[in-house]
Amino acid sequence: MRASRRSCGSKCSSAALVLTFAACTQGAGLEGTAEPTLLPRNDPPALLVPGTSGSPATTGPLPVRAKSIGHTSYVLKLTLSDGMRGVFKPRSRRPFGDRRYRGEIAAYRLAKALGLDNVPRAVPRAFPLASLRAACATSPGGAEQFDREVLADPDGAVRGAFIDWIDDYRELPVERSSWRARWQPWILDSRTRLGEKERTLATAISTMVVFDYVIANWDRYSGGNVAQDGDSGSVLFVDNDGAFYEPPRPEPLARQFGMVLRIVRFSRRFVTALRALDGTKLADVFGEESPGRPLLPQSAVTATDVRRRSAIRAIDVHLAARGERTTLAFD
Repeated sequence: MRASRRSCGSKCSSAALVLTFAACTQGAGLEGTAEPTLLPRNDPPALLVPGTSGSPATTGPLPVRAKSIGHTSYVLKLTLSDGMRGVFKPRSRRPFGDRRYRGEIAAYRLAKALGLDNVPRAVPRAFPLASLRAACATSPGGAEQFDREVLADPDGAVRGAFIDWIDDYRELPVERSSWRARWQPWILDSRTRLGEKERTLATAISTMVVFDYVIANWDRYSGGNVAQDGDSGSVLFVDNDGAFYEPPRPEPLARQFGMVLRIVRFSRRFVTALRALDGTKLADVFGEESPGRPLLPQSAVTATDVRRRSAIRAIDVHLAARGERTTLAFD
């Protein structure tokens, strides 16, 4: 899902993400209905385009330039009228394209609740169809592709996820065999010695693996989805729109579960935050896409909590076998 390469992001630090075990996956979905819940505290509210009926949006700056940068997803690099740049993943006609953007928003909100700041900031936004199409027309063939790809609401609003732009985006090819040979011993063998730089990256990867299981993200290792912010040095977990499928893909989840069972080093802070959540808190974390429109269906919230508890049980097995000092070896 190389959609947001050199794109999404906020100022993230090298906290980490986590993958857990895959057995308990039942429906991590983006379909269905749920009772409305509150937006996460301090999360920017969803604003409305004048004249639209409940679409999340910016009331001020509108897109003036747009360029398609996606591969498996339809993704636009936008420049707004105030000069701000960002990535916009709109509803599209591609497979699952009418809902994939919600995975970006949900992953960011969950990461924030877990104290992880390496997931790019992604917020719900909507732009008027005509304004967004005009911005796409500034790129060769952009308007024609826009007409083929984009799904708009009946009121003419195009909903999606707006993600911060990162100027100095440096890919970390953790999926390559040469890189796997480096980082797997860091988290799979407690005897492996780590320098300060290695420990930072090992913490991030250990957490990423568990987090990806919890959110049922099947598409971390297709290339370009782990990066480093060249300005801050932070490890970034990008392109999270493969998460929260309903139902999730069983094969990737099974592989993720197997990896979690093999990991012997975890982040203490991350595990503590993961324990503190429950189904009710998760519903508040995911909140609404716009007033009266839940971001995720209740079935997805429930499935996420099932996987969260499964991850905790897997980590507890390691704690019982190896002790706290060895298992919670990362901050």
